[in-house]
Amino acid sequence: MRLLVPLIILLQLLVLPAHAEAESDAEYDACVEQADAVMPEYGECGGAFLDRKDERLDRILQAVMEAIGENSKEPLRDEQRAWLAYRNKTCLFYLNEMEYGQNGRYLSYYACRAAVIHSRIDALEDVLATLAPQ
Repeated sequence: MRLLVPLIILLQLLVLPAHAEAESDAEYDACVEQADAVMPEYGECGGAFLDRKDERLDRILQAVMEAIGENSKEPLRDEQRAWLAYRNKTCLFYLNEMEYGQNGRYLSYYACRAAVIHSRIDALEDVLATLAPQ
């Protein structure tokens, strides 16, 4: 059984979305390696990973807010509120242990949510790039 979990993790990594940087970072990888196939510890690694993603999102959102004109700030705030509501509803199906088991709860959920956050970071970085002086 102990060998089965690393095999399952490897298989999941092969089928995750193309944005590899959305799925892990060095800190997450080290945490997962130290967790030694203990699912709740994987969940702690994933939670910390999402916190880092959210911090990055907050930084890029702040940079965009500072770069745009006053007339665009309220629409961006509205868009961000709508996106947060969307984010909070995504990937929740992985938390159904009856369907996805512990793997879904402790691995797939975090990978899915990280990809959602990463796509928002990409979108905001694109906005910032269009605002940067050429």
